[in-house]
Amino acid sequence: MLSGSITEGLSLDYQRGRASIVYYNGEYYGIHNIRERSTEYYFETHYGLDPDNIDLLKADNSASAGSPVEYQKMMDWLETIHLDDEENYAQVASQIDVDNFINYTQLEIFVNNRDWPSNNLKKWRVSNPATLWKWFIYDTDFGFGNNSSEFHNNIFEFATNTEGDPGGWPNGPNSTLLLRRLLENSGFRLAFVNRMVTLLSMNFETSRVTARIDKLMSAVSAEIARDQKRWGLSASHMERELENIKAFAKYRPMDLMDELKEFFKLESNSAVTLSVDGGGLIYVHGLPIDKYPMKIPFFEGVPVTISAVPNAGRLWAGWSDGVQEPTRVINPLEISSLKAIFH
Repeated sequence: MLSGSITEGLSLDYQRGRASIVYYNGEYYGIHNIRERSTEYYFETHYGLDPDNIDLLKADNSASAGSPVEYQKMMDWLETIHLDDEENYAQVASQIDVDNFINYTQLEIFVNNRDWPSNNLKKWRVSNPATLWKWFIYDTDFGFGNNSSEFHNNIFEFATNTEGDPGGWPNGPNSTLLLRRLLENSGFRLAFVNRMVTLLSMNFETSRVTARIDKLMSAVSAEIARDQKRWGLSASHMERELENIKAFAKYRPMDLMDELKEFFKLESNSAVTLSVDGGGLIYVHGLPIDKYPMKIPFFEGVPVTISAVPNAGRLWAGWSDGVQEPTRVINPLEISSLKAIFH
């Protein structure tokens, strides 16, 4: 629940749930998590969609519900074309929700899930009339510092692997193909880098993730000792594991920034503080910022596309440096702070 819940506000689907105390025929069975099932009925519950009209696919593109035909057709096409061609990129963007895919992929990358993307991956759409493909977060138990995996290389290298059995676990080339092809496109690549940095200052920022850990723990803290006694669990071991998760939340942003720089061959950071005056939002390559002011450590030499969008009933008045266009490209070296003004 931790991994999915830190994406609140990013329009991602995940299995919501809550901790519960379970008795079976009157016998105490301790703390269990009740979670939603990630089936076609999830989309009926959340969106009122007909479950018989849902295409829900696994990591290998086989169908849990509906049909994989259209998605597999797109992936077969991607085997032989490249997305540095803008027409080809537009063709893919007409079939997948690019914003959703970026947010989803960056969550998996942040939590350092090494049981992915050849496993524990789902995507879905409405089949008729067809909507864009979106992704579903579930089963991230290899994340947050879990040492079960033998893979400890740069996570961006891991997620774009081209070697080994095409369908092999955990990151065979078939499962990394979509991200690899999208990163060939310069516009997508800029969005991917700048949105990753923004999320490291927002949803993935240490204090926010730690607060989420504390909130989840507070729901079960009064019951932990009884649960440990019931199952003969080591209190000290569980406390160490909790500290490991909190340490991951503390150091992961810095570690991930280093890996991002290494993989994309980026220069030094050049922070920009974004703020608003009046009612409205600033978007970074389509990602809305949810708190102001926000200081974001963008990179030298990496242009950033920002957009100002007024709230209902508000009017756009311009940027604090006099620029009137609501969508603009900034150079982090030239601007250290910028305010969007609304009336």
